[in-house]
Amino acid sequence: MEDGLLNRKVVFIIQARMKSTRLPGKIIMPLPLGSGKPLLTWIIDELKKSKYFNKIVLATSVNPENDLLIPFCENHEISYFRGDENNVLSRFTTIVRMNQDYDCVVRLTADNPIIDVSILDKTIEEHFKNNNDYTRTDGLPVGLNFEIVSTSALLETEENVLTDADKEHVTLYVRNNERFKKSVFDTNCNPKFKELRLTVDYASDYALVSTILSQSEVANSKFGIQLVEDVFNKYPWIFETNSSNIQKKQFIDCNEEIKEACAFLKSYDFNHAATTLEMHVK
Repeated sequence: MEDGLLNRKVVFIIQARMKSTRLPGKIIMPLPLGSGKPLLTWIIDELKKSKYFNKIVLATSVNPENDLLIPFCENHEISYFRGDENNVLSRFTTIVRMNQDYDCVVRLTADNPIIDVSILDKTIEEHFKNNNDYTRTDGLPVGLNFEIVSTSALLETEENVLTDADKEHVTLYVRNNERFKKSVFDTNCNPKFKELRLTVDYASDYALVSTILSQSEVANSKFGIQLVEDVFNKYPWIFETNSSNIQKKQFIDCNEEIKEACAFLKSYDFNHAATTLEMHVK
């Protein structure tokens, strides 16, 4: 690693909220089950091990249910910002404007407790070396990938006419706009791991991640993708726990969304409904 890269300023922004349709309060639930360590603490502890660790900011909303997160941040000595519930992008840009020394933002979500710091640092290094506006990882399980966006690209986003999806998903406008320099960092992980789901959205997700993290002490302090691989090799069957869960996606257009819906319907033998819906795909 070039020494100069470590002088670049990176801010880790974790978007978080207590409200969840499927699993309310999940981000402060104990992991593993029965432990005293909240889900969100796993993320914070790992980010502090990064070579690029400078500042962690929890980006939440002004809604009352998020009041509980303020003492949490204070106890863990991290910053926080409260903004609009739906315009998540505005939370990020406001944080960046409050300290314009940041070179880039690592966007994280509070429902992804397994962090591979080694891969994170390599991705940040790749982002700076290529002078990218946006860099993301590929090949990791759902919930382990990273997104890095330059502060200049993030701030430029707000100067344009944005959709509700752009405001909600933070990096969507940059990802879909050709004028930004983007690249994908290939993690070279085992291809079979890409299909694993290690985000926490459903109760079954929590059960799986809880089981994985319960093995961290007996796996010779392995963490990140190494811990996942270790557990997968020993107990591959536990990954069936949440294999049928649906992951939220941002679709390019209605036709793409319909195609995804048809595939879902067919997987549950709703073939007539899928056929009817397919008639509407242009």
